[in-house]
Amino acid sequence: MSAPLKTAVVVDPYSTGILLAPRLRARGYEVVAVQSRPDLAPSLLRSHQPDDFAAHILHDGDLDALARTLRPLAPAFILPGNESAVELTDALGAVLGTPGNSPKLTAARRNKFMMIERLVAAGLLTARQTMATGTAEAVEWAAQAGWPVVAKPMASASTDHVYFCDTPAQLRAAVEAILGSRDFCGSANERVLVQTYLDGLEYVVNTVSRGGRHYVCDVLLSAKRALNGSPFVYDYYRLLPPEEPVAQALMAYIRRVLDALEITDGAGHAEVRMTARGPALVEIAARAMGPAGSTTAIAAGTGHDQVDLLVDAFDGAAAVGPLLDGHYRFQADAMVLYLPVLVSGRVAALPDLSILDGMASVRGYGLVPRVGDDVVPTLDLTQVLAKIYLAHPDRAVFERDCAAIRSLEDRLQPTVA
Repeated sequence: MSAPLKTAVVVDPYSTGILLAPRLRARGYEVVAVQSRPDLAPSLLRSHQPDDFAAHILHDGDLDALARTLRPLAPAFILPGNESAVELTDALGAVLGTPGNSPKLTAARRNKFMMIERLVAAGLLTARQTMATGTAEAVEWAAQAGWPVVAKPMASASTDHVYFCDTPAQLRAAVEAILGSRDFCGSANERVLVQTYLDGLEYVVNTVSRGGRHYVCDVLLSAKRALNGSPFVYDYYRLLPPEEPVAQALMAYIRRVLDALEITDGAGHAEVRMTARGPALVEIAARAMGPAGSTTAIAAGTGHDQVDLLVDAFDGAAAVGPLLDGHYRFQADAMVLYLPVLVSGRVAALPDLSILDGMASVRGYGLVPRVGDDVVPTLDLTQVLAKIYLAHPDRAVFERDCAAIRSLEDRLQPTVA
């Protein structure tokens, strides 16, 4: 292949990653897709948009061979489309000499234990934690650290296999479930991360960085509710005005997190608890927020889409420079609302969501399961029925539509066999 005028590479262009290629192509780039491994989770692969790419390359684990294939194309930069892409993006960028995060701390950006240890070394408030390979050591540590605790995989995403445990029996069940599974990206879980529970409300902070300078795209309240027998089912993400004291504290904390993990170039998606002692990181990912559609919906409230800003930062657009070291403005209420599954079985028919089209705040929506899929009542973000994106400058209209959607939950369910 001869090199085009401009080439960009997107590793694992799935979930939010499907938004990158159209934006890059609109700026004159030929875009090449790289799949980071042959056995990625089918839930990721089925979002692929192959027509957006000039080529699709499957990485077989030989980094040098992949670099030899891409080097003649002289890619201007390499972007991760999904959590599964972070490690290969950093490694490939270092080999090809493209701008990006140094691979020196890649492991700490993916391995949640190493991530928290890095923040502890930087003097930041965090949970206490341990790694466990079996139930006995997990329970022994929790008994000493104090209940409740949280158990989760070392390097997953989307609240996959995250368990809240306040008894030894619950923790043993959680450890066994995690060790017997693969994470959201397809890797076998060989160890379990156990952490002390962080009190307080949870927030999301999304960022874009370039050259070690950071722009905060948004701060979102991550609301949860009791549902389907769980006290912590995701309800919605809602945009906060940046002037609120909690938003100010979170933004200052996340800038220190980005620096500690050397996320210098690219997107960041952080989950943080505002504890009684101040902000404490749950985890951060060196990629844009998911799912696809979330950044666009939140941009209706801020005026800046995280994916657009990410492309701006690497494309060299003059518009991103003045934003660095700053933060978003609040222009409208915006939300990503999750519609839960309340039934169990194999999907025979999906609900008709067209009733949402008449709501002024609704900017879009997407069903997650397909006909023939097996569904269970929602307990985490991998099991939701639909993602609904809302934004409106009139708060009364916004609140009315949110309440109306919640009142329809029982009706908007799949037909199951």
